[in-house]
Amino acid sequence: MQRKMKRAQTDRVIFNGHDLSALVSCKVNRPIMAPVNANFESVSGRHGELFKSAYFGGYDLPVDIWLRSDDRRDAAAVRHALAELLCTDEPAPLVLPDDPTRYLLAIVSGSTDLGEITDACPSTTVTFHVGDPFYYGNKRRVEVKAGTFTVNAGGNRPAHLAITAKPSSSAAWYIRNVDTGEQVKLASSVTSTSTVRVDMALERATVNSQAAAVTLDSDFFTINGRTTLQLSGGSAVLEWRERWL
Repeated sequence: MQRKMKRAQTDRVIFNGHDLSALVSCKVNRPIMAPVNANFESVSGRHGELFKSAYFGGYDLPVDIWLRSDDRRDAAAVRHALAELLCTDEPAPLVLPDDPTRYLLAIVSGSTDLGEITDACPSTTVTFHVGDPFYYGNKRRVEVKAGTFTVNAGGNRPAHLAITAKPSSSAAWYIRNVDTGEQVKLASSVTSTSTVRVDMALERATVNSQAAAVTLDSDFFTINGRTTLQLSGGSAVLEWRERWL
């Protein structure tokens, strides 16, 4: 019976923080990387095509599963419990057994038909849709003070910072990517009692939990590899997740 199979580390599927290995065993069908959408255009009077752009797209990730059940009545209880854990309103972290240190942001998409329910192990294929083509790895955290400093983003794709800062004086606050010249600068002054938060992924800044305007020349930036940054004043905590192909 499937329920009596050894629940090895290789069986662990974690979705939205829930370990599904008590309910199912699985086989993962995984691409090497997300699909690449490359665009070319033909030019009249010339052979071949000219390259225009390329970007990673979303994709479906099928996972074959077998319910850990002893008989068909037991399968019903497992099925209902599994449905509750798989149901989400938005993409959630998905950790699969072949890559337990990184996760994808995914959501169940399409049919999950088990077919005929017998006393044998019911099986199906659950399809997760992955809209964000990159994996997320370790969470990193760095405490910094005013001035120029270097951070290591980790991973092999650009990462988005989440910044919590305490300014030192009533002056215009900014953080700058020295390598690229991009910066996020508040449009109004802050004080030493203010708490500034910047979410580079959401392109949002707040002061004391209230939305704050940034200057017209501000660009919400990413960090990639070893990146040199500059903080205008005070101190800050920088947090981010590694991102991987």
